[in-house]
Amino acid sequence: MFSLLVVEDERWIRRGICETIDWTTEGIRLTGEASDGEEAMRILARHSPDIVITDIVMPGMDGITFLKNLRDQKVDSKVIIMSGYSDFEYARNALKNGAFDYVLKPIHEHNLLGVIRRCVQELKHKRQAESELHGLIRSARETLFLARQRLFEMILLRKEPYSPGWIAEQMKTLQIDLHPTRTRTFAVKIVDWGRKAETDRDRALILYALCNMLEETGRRFGPAVAFPVHHQTTAGEAELAMLHSESDPHGRQEPAIVSDLPRLIDQAGLMLGVRISIGYSGEAHLNGLSEMFEEALQAAAFWFYDGGGSLCDAKRLASALQADIPYYGPAAWDRRFVSAMNVGDLKLLEQLVRELAEHMYAHQNKCLPLTIRRGLKLLFENVNQKSDAFHRRKQTDSTVTLDLPPCSLEAFADVLLETVSRALQDDRPSRSRKWIVERALQYIESNRDHTVTMNDVAAHLYLNHSYFSKVFHEEMGETFSKYVLRSRIEAAKRLLKETPLKIYEIAGQVGYNDIRHFTKIFKEFEGLTPMQYRDYGI
Repeated sequence: MFSLLVVEDERWIRRGICETIDWTTEGIRLTGEASDGEEAMRILARHSPDIVITDIVMPGMDGITFLKNLRDQKVDSKVIIMSGYSDFEYARNALKNGAFDYVLKPIHEHNLLGVIRRCVQELKHKRQAESELHGLIRSARETLFLARQRLFEMILLRKEPYSPGWIAEQMKTLQIDLHPTRTRTFAVKIVDWGRKAETDRDRALILYALCNMLEETGRRFGPAVAFPVHHQTTAGEAELAMLHSESDPHGRQEPAIVSDLPRLIDQAGLMLGVRISIGYSGEAHLNGLSEMFEEALQAAAFWFYDGGGSLCDAKRLASALQADIPYYGPAAWDRRFVSAMNVGDLKLLEQLVRELAEHMYAHQNKCLPLTIRRGLKLLFENVNQKSDAFHRRKQTDSTVTLDLPPCSLEAFADVLLETVSRALQDDRPSRSRKWIVERALQYIESNRDHTVTMNDVAAHLYLNHSYFSKVFHEEMGETFSKYVLRSRIEAAKRLLKETPLKIYEIAGQVGYNDIRHFTKIFKEFEGLTPMQYRDYGI
């Protein structure tokens, strides 16, 4: 809808224009009326209408002066002049000064509407053209932004050097003016997204704003380009990266931008509600961007030890790199954790989580924080694979996925334990003692034709054999070995009654390779040999 201002010194004409035409039907909203040019200028100081209908001869400021003032103040309204036959030359002068059109007095509604409708149509075309232009500009900016992001992600992921001059050529194409031999890489990790990031869209907007803040900070000290990095690029260890070349790096031990980065960290918390940590590399050639980014990631990861909201440079890595060793976690931790999850033993799970946290603390001086985090991810992947394999065999959907919690080492044990406890509560029906026995019986029945030991079943269920023996005995009212013997004899009795199979064939089907041993066990249970049992038809 377009806005309209009516300027006319004769009140009855002004009111007639305002009230006799159904402006809403024409897609127009009447926003004001004035009795002369001076009053109209005061209204225009508050808001600028799309269309102005004005008389040309008025006391004080006439229509021509009013029109010139509009143009001087660059008010972009469409002005329609009302003119009598006697002042037609005024109307021609008004058209020369930028009026859209004129209508002759006395005003006839259909004549005025004809001009108004043409004006509205032109305004619509103008809005559409502006919208298309803004769309093209926005699209060009987004395309350039995405192209830069794609280029740098390719460079950051590639370990082998590019051909000489290729990176410089791409930089020139994408209007990036980084220094070819003096560029530094920054990695930004969002440690805590805060309360404002409730949806994916919220996170995207926060990330966009933080990216702009980072690049603006960088450009105060030299050429800079900042961009988001996909989760796959850094495995979640950074959300943003920036490449920066200092304008005047000489005579400084640290880059000048470092003085402003603590303020950026504070602003991110105050304005966006996020806690971030920043790591940065030393200066190097653009061909070494991959190694520089790894340095920045390693530096940024010290938030895991420090708790976040920190700034760390690659110098801190120098001594730590000499002692850095791979991290695998406590011995057999993944297998033990899966067993505890399958049993649903929260006390045992808590012991395992605390054990893992203590193990990481013990390795804090031996491993870089990023080394520990990467080791944890592999450890948790092993847990998930073992758990998935178990549930596939059991044909159940109940599975708990273990993810690396987004918290510092200090909070790690509590956060992980809370996550596991909540998942265990949601999954508890399938983790009961009854569930364990049911799965054990299914396994025994499906392997009836060969010897099955208690250790076999416990391993199949990822359970400690002592715990499984205790649960089985309490739930079934007899020991595992006695149940297996009894179930085999029951199966043999059915086969003796219902089939013509020979005794040695029946012995083989119920898991006995030695017919004499089978006969002995059968007689101990039934007081008869298998042959006597068949002959008597009991």
